[in-house]
Amino acid sequence: MNASKLFAVLAVLSLSPAYAETTLQGTGSTMAGPLYQKWAAEYRQAHRDAKVQYEWKDSSEGVDKAIHHGSDFAVADTPFTLEEERLAQSRAILHLPVALEAVAITYNLPGVPTGLQLSPTVLSGIFLGTIKKWNDTDIKALNPGLDLPALEIRVVHREEESSLHDLFPAFLAKQDPKWTLKRERERNLHWPVGQNVKGNDKVLEKLRLWPGVIAAVDLSYAVQKKLPVAALKNEAGEFVAPTAESLTAALSGFQNLPEDFQVNLTQSRSKDAYPLCSFSYLLVHGNYFDITHDHKKSQALVDFLNWVLTDGQKLEGDLAYTPLPDNFLAQVKEKVGTIKY
Repeated sequence: MNASKLFAVLAVLSLSPAYAETTLQGTGSTMAGPLYQKWAAEYRQAHRDAKVQYEWKDSSEGVDKAIHHGSDFAVADTPFTLEEERLAQSRAILHLPVALEAVAITYNLPGVPTGLQLSPTVLSGIFLGTIKKWNDTDIKALNPGLDLPALEIRVVHREEESSLHDLFPAFLAKQDPKWTLKRERERNLHWPVGQNVKGNDKVLEKLRLWPGVIAAVDLSYAVQKKLPVAALKNEAGEFVAPTAESLTAALSGFQNLPEDFQVNLTQSRSKDAYPLCSFSYLLVHGNYFDITHDHKKSQALVDFLNWVLTDGQKLEGDLAYTPLPDNFLAQVKEKVGTIKY
């Protein structure tokens, strides 16, 4: 290569971004998987020099990775427990809300294509196996206008949705102590009845084959497949179906987020709130450079977080996740600005 060509190559290289070919690895929540998959693809299109990879496991896996710095970022559906807070104290892990997500309760009930109403207590009883028939008096009391058949309830649950940091298991565990009795040190929910299947598509297969099925799926999947969903009784005593509006209503009790951003949206007192929803928490270290000792990678992570809180928010509605309100976004962006990189 002659001197002029070598000079041209070096000039091009000198103009390349500071974090060229950087890969960021994330892991955690299955429910958030479709959103992070979409974000990773869109971010790559806009930033050819950075790659984001997301491994769908479960929220507890994400929490473990965050505490033990096993990935660049992690994702969970619920905040830390007190024990996890203790373990994470010296690591300054930030809980960054980046979207509102929800679980939908879907079903195959002959003669009842829509309009089913359930309370958290009854939902817990169904998945515990103490409520066995669709015409059980407790279900009938919630649905006076429906002709409920004397049909056996067939419970289906996803094997990847058992972590107590995943939204639906965490929601059930709060309804009845039987879910976690004598299992305080375990991190998974044990399903006492029903069939365990892998993934939303297997749930859909059972829904189509078996009358009487009930299952919990990600709202994004229920919307995509146009599945019937139950309205759930909220803390105000109202039955509300999952929509972008009812997820946003769960935030109405907060003018601002608390300093640590960790809140339980399932107990919102708003009459319009859908109770089975939460933030998708993106977990990162407040002093990321101490983990990586790599300014390029640290800069890449902060750039990705800022993109998630701007352009990334515009993509959420396409997948039935709900963007954060502007005042909450401002708080989260300010927190991202404190990350040391």
